Amino acid sequence: MDINACSPGGIAAGSFSTVRPERNAAVPEPVPLAAFGPVTGHDGSGASLPPAGPYDFSEAQPMHEAEPPGASRETVRMSLGQRADAAQFVVRACPSTWRATQAWFASRLWGALGLATPTTLLVRGCSLAFDGTHAPERVYLATTDLPAYRPLGQWLEGDAAWRVIDGVRGGADDACRQARAEVDEIGRQMAQRATLAAQRPTNAHAHAVAVEARNDRRAVLCRALPDVYQCALERHYIAALWLDNRDLCDAFMGNIGVWRDKDDLPYIMTVDFRACFGAAVPGEWDGGGEGGHDGERSRHRQGLASHGALHRAGRSGQSDTGTFGALIPEGALTDSTRFRHGKYCTPFARRLGAMTLTADARTMLDEMKDPTGVRALAAEMAYRLGRIGASDILPWAASASLIARAVPACNGGTDDERVDDPDTLVHRILSRRDCLATLLGGTWAAQAWERLYPMRAAAIKARQSPFLTPEHTP
Repeated sequence: MDINACSPGGIAAGSFSTVRPERNAAVPEPVPLAAFGPVTGHDGSGASLPPAGPYDFSEAQPMHEAEPPGASRETVRMSLGQRADAAQFVVRACPSTWRATQAWFASRLWGALGLATPTTLLVRGCSLAFDGTHAPERVYLATTDLPAYRPLGQWLEGDAAWRVIDGVRGGADDACRQARAEVDEIGRQMAQRATLAAQRPTNAHAHAVAVEARNDRRAVLCRALPDVYQCALERHYIAALWLDNRDLCDAFMGNIGVWRDKDDLPYIMTVDFRACFGAAVPGEWDGGGEGGHDGERSRHRQGLASHGALHRAGRSGQSDTGTFGALIPEGALTDSTRFRHGKYCTPFARRLGAMTLTADARTMLDEMKDPTGVRALAAEMAYRLGRIGASDILPWAASASLIARAVPACNGGTDDERVDDPDTLVHRILSRRDCLATLLGGTWAAQAWERLYPMRAAAIKARQSPFLTPEHTP
């Protein structure tokens, strides 16, 4: 394949500037918070997407354990009222307004693929809960808190995952049973050490080694999941490649996990988008990858005397920052070194490595007839990507840029990122879309998949519809 041929097909140079942003050229004023659904549009409900914000969270109450005065945090769970049923959000700190708006933009693109994603908003007025300062202009990223969500690492250790693994034809093998027993024992030992951490210093290196050993056992269980779960993980892995989400699977095998909807149906979900578009990977020791569960976060803090050792555990891949390029190289589908903790992402890509990119059309069509096979999954993702156009995403890029420019660097430190204009960023995103779709089989595969699975295609269209302009919806 000629990688230089990967360019946004059918989009003329300069055409992005003809699309107007969805908001006026001023930062949106704080508005009353509506009753947003837990995951906007995931089920094809057609619910309207909320504006980006920023929303006023000055009255929101933190829902976390006591911290020393002035302690800095990166993730805080907050409630908008005193009632038990009040809306709750996981609020995450970002190094600048620009990075907050880019994370919001990335969450919209994830939803545009038709993948389950928590409703994401920009908020301000809650700096006291993070570092004890009064900085009402500071902008944060908030996602709806989902009690039924479990980070992948935690979920793999639980009974729900074991029922799935043991329910595969033939049942779980000895390696899986041993991995489950060992990961349970490692978890107990880590919890015991955390309990003792308040009385005596904890060996940070030993803690990091235990985290890595636990994740190695989790990976064994992950590889044993049936194909329908592998497909779900692969969808998010491919989405992460598209948007260069370098923290898809953090040191605790979090940031991606399993969420169950109101009908108790499981969905794989990504919950943190701050490391997209080549951004620096946020601090990991806050436990945000564990889904914002205070108890789990607290145990990791207590068990870690120095978070530098944890950053080294499982570390693989490139540096924390880099250019968000317009091209995706040919070997990207199986190259997990792009991710900060790439070794923990390898189970997601194991089947993609067995897919022959040079197969003839008849072979591809035959392989596609297995609905949970990797060839069908690849063609399905090419189909999803192909339905996203410039008119869908440029208004979001424009809104993000307007907010970032109207609210200058106010999140502490320096904002030295180059704020790309919306046209440039959208061009890169669509160029990467075309490169990735080509690796997944291209337009022919997407069309063949739609003919083979018209009901599945209709379901995907329904899930994408809240995020796409009318010309891209049925």
